[in-house]
Amino acid sequence: MLGLGAGLATGIALLLALVFAEYSGLREKSEKAFAWLGAGAVSFILGGVIATPTSLWTKLNAAQIGTYGLWLFQIIGVILVVIGSLWVLFDIITQNM
Repeated sequence: MLGLGAGLATGIALLLALVFAEYSGLREKSEKAFAWLGAGAVSFILGGVIATPTSLWTKLNAAQIGTYGLWLFQIIGVILVVIGSLWVLFDIITQNM
């Protein structure tokens, strides 16, 4: 996706998914769960920014810190997105029954 890193591309895709959920009216059904999804998107973006080739860590010849930061924030992002997705799913199923 436009030469962006995996973390940046995933974060931007998640934020676009949140925009489409807002347009469809789905976000009103589960407000707190979408906050978790947004936090996961921000975590992915933060991890992607830390690991870019032009980051501070790469300039200081400490690229391994950037790699560890990428992994850390991607793991946190996955956990937040999974919790938020399951929460949205549960809210939608229980409200439609």
